[in-house]
Amino acid sequence: MRRVIFVSLFFALSLFLSSNIYSQNVVKGVVVDNSEGFGLPYAQIKVNGNDKVILTDAKGNYRIELHKDTCNLEVFYGGYQTFSRMVIFRPNQKEMKLDIKMLPQALLLDAANVVSSKYENNPEKATNSLVVLKPKQMESKNLTTVDAMLNTAGGVAVVDNEPQIRGGSGFSSGMGSRVMILLDNIPLLRPDAGRPMWNFIPMEDVEQVEILKGAASVVFGSSALTGAINVLTAYPRVKPKTKVTLFAGMYSDPNESYRTSWIHNNPVKWGASFLHSRIIKKNFDLVVGGEFFDDQGYIGPEEKIAQTWATNGEDRGKYERRGRLNFATRYRFSKVKGLSVSLNANAMYTENAQSFFWYNADTNMYRTYPGSMSKFKDVNFYVDPTIQYIAPKGSIHSFRNRITYSDSKESKGLQSSNSVLVFNEYQYNKQISKIGMDIVAGIMNIYAESFGPVFNGDNYSSAPKRMFSDNFALYAQLEQKFLKKKNLIVALGGRWEYYQLDDINENEPIFRAGVNYQIPKTKTAFRASFGQGYRYPSIGEKFIALTVGRYGFYPNPDLVSETSQNIEVGAMQPFSFFDFKGIVDLALYRQDYDNYIEFCMGAWGTEEQVQERMGFKFLNTGSATISGIDFNLMGEGKISKNVTYTLMASYTYSNPVANKRDEVYHTYMNKDYTFLNTSSDTSRSVLKYRIEHMAKFDLEFTFYKKFSFGVSGTYYSAMKNVDLFFFDYDIHNPNLSARRIKQLKAMGDLPFEGYYNYFNSKDYQNGSFVFDVRASFIIKDVTLSLIVKNILNKSYTLRPMYVEPTRTFTVQAVYNLN
Repeated sequence: MRRVIFVSLFFALSLFLSSNIYSQNVVKGVVVDNSEGFGLPYAQIKVNGNDKVILTDAKGNYRIELHKDTCNLEVFYGGYQTFSRMVIFRPNQKEMKLDIKMLPQALLLDAANVVSSKYENNPEKATNSLVVLKPKQMESKNLTTVDAMLNTAGGVAVVDNEPQIRGGSGFSSGMGSRVMILLDNIPLLRPDAGRPMWNFIPMEDVEQVEILKGAASVVFGSSALTGAINVLTAYPRVKPKTKVTLFAGMYSDPNESYRTSWIHNNPVKWGASFLHSRIIKKNFDLVVGGEFFDDQGYIGPEEKIAQTWATNGEDRGKYERRGRLNFATRYRFSKVKGLSVSLNANAMYTENAQSFFWYNADTNMYRTYPGSMSKFKDVNFYVDPTIQYIAPKGSIHSFRNRITYSDSKESKGLQSSNSVLVFNEYQYNKQISKIGMDIVAGIMNIYAESFGPVFNGDNYSSAPKRMFSDNFALYAQLEQKFLKKKNLIVALGGRWEYYQLDDINENEPIFRAGVNYQIPKTKTAFRASFGQGYRYPSIGEKFIALTVGRYGFYPNPDLVSETSQNIEVGAMQPFSFFDFKGIVDLALYRQDYDNYIEFCMGAWGTEEQVQERMGFKFLNTGSATISGIDFNLMGEGKISKNVTYTLMASYTYSNPVANKRDEVYHTYMNKDYTFLNTSSDTSRSVLKYRIEHMAKFDLEFTFYKKFSFGVSGTYYSAMKNVDLFFFDYDIHNPNLSARRIKQLKAMGDLPFEGYYNYFNSKDYQNGSFVFDVRASFIIKDVTLSLIVKNILNKSYTLRPMYVEPTRTFTVQAVYNLN
């Protein structure tokens, strides 16, 4: 009997203990956007820093079973701050409901959890300078292309389609970018010319734009010598979204009325775009968008204004009309958690006329030099098939692909070309939370091919030629967090590049290292980085052969790759002052280049073609150094309960110098070319076509969350050094001999006429201040805006012989339905 009682008690005790040991606590809820309340599908949740990832469902719901009474939850979602919370169960409590509200990354203040596709990063913890722009917060500015949005960022300027970060590039007609442009982690540069395709980016669906300053070649590829710009588009949220934008604008007459190019009505521009996104049956994402844009342009035709008045002729010159349709799809497999496939596509048709040079530097500044206007009809499309798998332990496997096709038909046929680019990449990402390690590694290949006369390498032949390039790379980067609070980060990375262009091939290894230390109490973050860069010239830089009027773009088959070393130290400090909260960032940088590639004006034709041998050619100009400072201030404040404001201010100083002023870097037709005999200013060693000082500010007030008013301004210092060639062909240059002036007059009208006086005028030498104003009002789901750009109607140039737009008035209506 005792034995039976003992066994019964033992069995009951065992049952009690087992029920407590193996009982499960449950925490469940929904992960939502804090401001709008919609669920965030497939957010990543980690428990106690474990590498295993739990995903929310299509509506943001989650359910986690636990074997402990306490745990730490971390929630990650692209574009949002990381959420972290300690969960503690009370005695006898078996279930807890925890709804998690995620805070979106504020453009100005939030420096947390910037998901930069290549690897998760964060401006306060980055070893390079990192800036994130949110198009939604710039909606009232009528920024119809990404390059217009980039011009709002400190240290960034887009000159003639070429992005320049901290003065790392000069004028190059948009070819051979030193900044890698990516759309959804995949390069988006024109296959043949290496030129950014700004109007091809679906602006209506852009989620955020990440600007990485400094050498980024290790992860982003060979074009990222001075930085990378990654444009990320948005997938649907739980609630369907519809957005329609309409706008119309008009160009003003120049302040100098005698320069007015049009004799009839002022030119106008208008456009419309739409976007619809939704989740279908919980696991299928669909985004559809499109745009139509028509810009009559402010640059007139290829004749003097007086001629147009005399004949009452056509006064339209440069223009652009485009239509674009795009879609994005993503399917998530329910039976294989973490596996998704996507297919994105974009197609665009464009008709445009491009003006390369003005007629002259005074009366006909807004007119086109005869023969230098080219009319195109372009067809472009890309298709992106992608596979991604997020493993249960958190590793991410991504296989990205893009096929880009471009067909450009020029009215005369001499600049026509078609090209194709095929991009393939496998990338592995892994976060090992327990030891604070992030790993990214991958293998990549880019094959590009072009066909047409424009890149045949011969200015005196219109025969088409087929050219190709192939770029293969292996890369890896490791970030390790140290110390108890994980506030010391050390990054190491390497990349091996193989490049082939036509029958020439080469390979190059490059490396980078960086460190970031944050003081926990004050949140002060110090960073330092070193990075190598490598860039092989594009097909266009080596083989472009183009005649535009009496000018040309001349090939240089002997052009070789350029390399660089970049060093940066910086500090970021969040602060508060009364009701103003902000971040201040200061960086010191230095870039050293070998075989630096520059766009050089000269007489490159044959001796027999003396009347048509002027033009540009890409040359290796030796070694150069670019150093400077980059200062940024961002913040937001509150004047009263119903009045708030945001402020952005930046200043960038760049000191780009040639290291060997008297070194012969090129010889052509028995003439040696050096910095000293080709520069208009030899008092210093500043490189040509450089903006040394750039300052920007933006201030916006918002009243009752309904009405806002903003003003922004930009200062560009004058380019102090250009090719001396511009002065040598200006008949108004007082330093020319009478014989030389007679020779120039015999050549007829030249676009250099008056450039010497324009360049040396006080108005030009003082630099350009450009101001914009805007106002917007929200009525239910519609935001109405009035934007005035260049309100002072400043006539200014950012590159030789091309004037920037006059004042423009624009009205805009944006309809948002969620």
